[in-house]
Amino acid sequence: MHPANHDLKSTWKVLPLWLLAAWMGCGGDPLHEPLASQQDALVDGYNLVVTGVSPTTVVPSSAVTFSATIRNAGNVATPAGIVHGLSFWVNGTQVSWSDTYTSSIAPGGSVTLTANSGPAGTKVWTAPATAGAHALLAHVDDINRLPAETNESDNQYSAPLSVTPAAACSDRVRNGTETGVDCGPDCGPCEWPFTAVPRTTLRNSAKRVYAHWHYYPVSFDNTNPTSNDYYERGYIAVNGESGSHVAYGGMMRERPLPRLPRTEADWRLRDAKDEIELAARIGIDGFYLNLWTDSDVNNGAVWTRAKTIADAASQAGGFDIIPNFDMTILGTGSQAGDQDLMIRILGQMKGYAALLRRPDGKYVVGLFNPAAQGRTAAFYATVKQRASTELGMSLYLVPVFLGTGSTALFEEYKSVGDAYAGWGTAVPVTTTSGYSWSLKTKAAGYGKPWIHPMSSQDYRPKDKAFWEARNSLTLRSIWENVIADGLDEVQIVTWNDQHEHHNIRPSTGKQWPAYDMTAYYIQWFKTGTRPTIERDVLYYNHRIHHQSLVPTTQTSANLAVCRAGCPATNEVELVGFLTSAGRLEITQGTTTYGEDKTAGGVQAIRTALAVGTPTFRLKRSGATVVQFQSMHPIVGSIAYQDLLYRAGSSARAALPSCATSCANAEARCRLCPGEPMWLKR
Repeated sequence: MHPANHDLKSTWKVLPLWLLAAWMGCGGDPLHEPLASQQDALVDGYNLVVTGVSPTTVVPSSAVTFSATIRNAGNVATPAGIVHGLSFWVNGTQVSWSDTYTSSIAPGGSVTLTANSGPAGTKVWTAPATAGAHALLAHVDDINRLPAETNESDNQYSAPLSVTPAAACSDRVRNGTETGVDCGPDCGPCEWPFTAVPRTTLRNSAKRVYAHWHYYPVSFDNTNPTSNDYYERGYIAVNGESGSHVAYGGMMRERPLPRLPRTEADWRLRDAKDEIELAARIGIDGFYLNLWTDSDVNNGAVWTRAKTIADAASQAGGFDIIPNFDMTILGTGSQAGDQDLMIRILGQMKGYAALLRRPDGKYVVGLFNPAAQGRTAAFYATVKQRASTELGMSLYLVPVFLGTGSTALFEEYKSVGDAYAGWGTAVPVTTTSGYSWSLKTKAAGYGKPWIHPMSSQDYRPKDKAFWEARNSLTLRSIWENVIADGLDEVQIVTWNDQHEHHNIRPSTGKQWPAYDMTAYYIQWFKTGTRPTIERDVLYYNHRIHHQSLVPTTQTSANLAVCRAGCPATNEVELVGFLTSAGRLEITQGTTTYGEDKTAGGVQAIRTALAVGTPTFRLKRSGATVVQFQSMHPIVGSIAYQDLLYRAGSSARAALPSCATSCANAEARCRLCPGEPMWLKR
C-alpha cells in the first residue's frame, strides 16, 4: 500500500509551481538546469529523472489516469527489487501514484509508468467540470526508496495541464490535432447521432448495466486473420475443427472485428483492456464473467482468458467483474466435486480488485441456469457456507434463469438467491410497457430485485435453432420497455458470445449498429432523458438470403428451425435516427419502398427482402440528405443456411480502401496497419 502522505525528500519539492519558478528565478522548468546534467556526468551511480508526462490535455469531467516516462540519467543500473515510485500532483495536490515497478533500469534506459492507485484509493483523477489551465507535476522516487541516487534535486518534472472541451462532431473530417474524425480525447464517436454525456455521469448513475462475457476473445492466437487465424480456420471454415461443423457449414457466420498481430508479449491483456474500454465507453458497468473451470487443459486456455479479463478490469479500475458460474457446463461428476470446484475458483478470483462487492461487503456471484443437473437450493446453501468459512467471502447470489424463470424456480431458490435475473428470449416485446415491470413485481414478491435481460438476436447453426428477432426490433423494443417500466438493472445477453450470435461487440457481420444503438439506449436508461438526436444516422438490418431458400449442400435435417417469435420474417429494415421529419427509402433493384415520417426521433420502415444489394436514403423536401449501400449483398443461391442478421450504418459506411480509412483515422476497414482502428476514437 502506497503511503497516502509522502515524506518528501525536501520541502521545496512540494512548493506551488508558481513559487518554484519565482524562487529559481526563471519561468521555465527548474528541474532541467545545466548544473544537474554536469553533476550526472561527474559522479558514478544511478540517477532517475522524469522526461515526460501525459496526458496534458483532457476534457472537462473526464476520468484521467496519468503516465510518465522515467530515465536513468546515471552510469550505473538502478537496483532491482526496489519500488521505483512515481507520484502525480495537480496544482500542488497529490492525486495518484505508481508503486509497482521493481525492475532494474540500465544506464540511459527509460520506462513509462502509469498510475495504479492514489490517496483516495483510485488511480483516476477527475478533471474539473469547467475548462481551465492547471499545473501537472510528476515526481520520481517520491518517498526516497532509492537513497543512493547521485542527484536528489532533479526528480520532478512539471508541465501545463489544459482542461479543454471536446471538439464538436460536425464535418466528419480529421482536422488539426483531432484524435479521431471530429473527436476530442474523450468524445463519443462522431458516428453516434447524439452527443455522449461524460462516462463519469453514466458510471455514477444508480441504474446499472452489465453484460455477459463468454469465452470468445478478440483473438485466440494473435495470428494474422488474413493467414487463417483460429476464428477463420476453426469456427468459420466449413470443415473447421477437424470437420466437426461440416454438417451445418461451420459453427459461426461471423467473427469479432479482427486486428493485426500485436508485438507485445501481453497481447491478451491488451486485447482485454481494449474490450473493457469499448464496453465502458457506452456505459456498461461490468461483465458477468462466464466460468466453469479453472483449467486450460483441453479447453483452449479458457481459464487464462477469464483471469486476463479480471486482471484487465482490476488494472483499468471503474469496471466490475462478477464471477458467473455456468452451471450447464460446470460438472465434475458429483455435486460435492462441483462445490469443491466452485470454492476453488472463488478462492483464485478473490484477489482481483475488480470483483463487484455490495455496500455490506458481499461478493456478487452469478449462477447461470442454477437448476442444471438437478442442483437445488441446498446445493448453493452449502457453497455459500463454505465460501464464508473457508474463504472469508460472504456471497450475494444471483440465479440467472433460462428464459425469465418459472414460478417453481422462483420458489426453489428463494432461500439462497439474493437477486433474480433472466436470460430472456431474443424476440421483440409486443407491448410498449408492462412486460419488464411484471417480472420486477414478481421478483419483488419474493423479496428480490429483478435484473432484466437485454437481447439482440439468437442464431445457433450448431444447435439447429434460431429465434426470430425481426431485424433490430428485439433490441429496440426491450430497451424501450425497460425504460418505460423504470427498471433499475439489466444484463446484456451478450457482449461477445459469437457461437450463439447474440453479441453486441462489433463484429464482421453485424458490424456496429447493435453497439451504437445500445449506447443510445444506455444513456437514456441511465440519465432518464432521451438523448437529443443531433446528426442524421441511418441503420440497416437484413439477412443475406430468404429464410426458406433451400441450400445446395446442407441437408434439411441440419437446418436451423425457429424456436420462438415465429414465423421467420424476410424483410429489409431501415431505422433512422432523425433530427427532424423526413422520408426514408429502401431501393432493391428497380423497386423503391419509402415512407414519410412526420417527426424526427427513432423511425423505422421495412420492406420484403429481394436479391441484390439494397440502397438506403433519407430525403427532405425532395432532396437526398443521406444515401449509401448495404455492405452485405442478398443472394439467391446458398450452399449452407445463414440466418444471421447483417447490419451497418450511414455513419460507418465502407470506405473505398484500407489506406484511405487509415489516413482518415476511420474504423470502417478491416485490418488497417498498427493499432486496431476500430478502437481508435
